[in-house]
Amino acid sequence: MATRPQTGFGVPSSEIDPQHFIVKIKENARDNVTIIEDFGISGPKFDLDENAQLDQVVRCSIHPRRWRMVATPLKNMFNERLKSRKYPAGRWGPGDNKVHRLLGREMCVLLWAVEQCDEELVPAGINAWLGLRPEERWWLYAMAAYSSGKAGDHERGWRKAIRFGLTESAPLPDSYRTNFLDQL
Repeated sequence: MATRPQTGFGVPSSEIDPQHFIVKIKENARDNVTIIEDFGISGPKFDLDENAQLDQVVRCSIHPRRWRMVATPLKNMFNERLKSRKYPAGRWGPGDNKVHRLLGREMCVLLWAVEQCDEELVPAGINAWLGLRPEERWWLYAMAAYSSGKAGDHERGWRKAIRFGLTESAPLPDSYRTNFLDQL
């Protein structure tokens, strides 16, 4: 099976300006990581809040420490999916990291879940996110992006529901659970 040339995490390099996500990782490790949805040639989208056509929307700005907690699970999941389609693997690095539009939607769901939760709940959010099928992640993204999909909307609507649903109601992974007998 022939593979299409890819850049980043599955973004076709053979297409002219495809819709994709950009993960901006700054050289300074203390700066937030920014996730931007770039609509590409599919055209700008009308934004009611801005009352304008926008080519790009900032979907999330996450603290670098939280980013480091989720970066490896994201990379592993994405590369596993890319490998199954015989596409080259991607990696995170400083600068602009391109992510396929569908993988980017899934990534936003995880980042929205962990961006404002208590830090000890991040592993539970990752665990719950890994338990979802891609279609379920896409649906959650669509619900949240419509009404509360910008970087500053983390305390509104579906974004808040995603945070509580994936972190506060999810069990911690086995490696984070304490044994009752150890506490005696």
